[in-house]
Amino acid sequence: MSDTSLKRIEKAIEKLGEQQQEICSRIAGLEECVAGLSGAKTASRDEVIKFLDQFRAGEALGETSLGAWIAVSDTACLRGGLRTVQVREGMHARLLEQRIKELGGTCSAEVPEAIYNAAMEQSGSREKSDAEKVKEFVARFPDCDAALKPIYDLADRLDEDPETQSLLRTIAQDERSTLEFLSEACQLLNAS
Repeated sequence: MSDTSLKRIEKAIEKLGEQQQEICSRIAGLEECVAGLSGAKTASRDEVIKFLDQFRAGEALGETSLGAWIAVSDTACLRGGLRTVQVREGMHARLLEQRIKELGGTCSAEVPEAIYNAAMEQSGSREKSDAEKVKEFVARFPDCDAALKPIYDLADRLDEDPETQSLLRTIAQDERSTLEFLSEACQLLNAS
């Protein structure tokens, strides 16, 4: 297979991942609208477990893909921060898994194979510089508040479950730190 063909395939996979993320965001928005129309302020146990499980799967992917990035990174200041972020992502995945079990649920959500493969190829690529990778990441999450909104929205509906509410809010604080770190790294590495 030629390099041109591989690059086209990689671009197509990357675009699919972006489209899927956009679809998921739209679905979450629709679910919020439906909940608002029905007057449902408190999230159901099943809704909470489903959210936590999907979040857990994403955090586990974050931990793994960051490991791939760290392994090929040649920028010391970025590597140090990525290691911190990687540990937090793994910790989040384990905390979410523990909370799911405490709520009587089981972990079953998996990141689709195409998304997983695209994330690993992107993160572990030696063909892209750290500056390019961080710029692409920041472009996917240009608005920190918008990226964290689904987490805070669910937490706001968990007055009857203060433990999960606090868990989500503190994880969201970590996620804000991650987004801020990567935004600052992007500015530093892409300064002209």
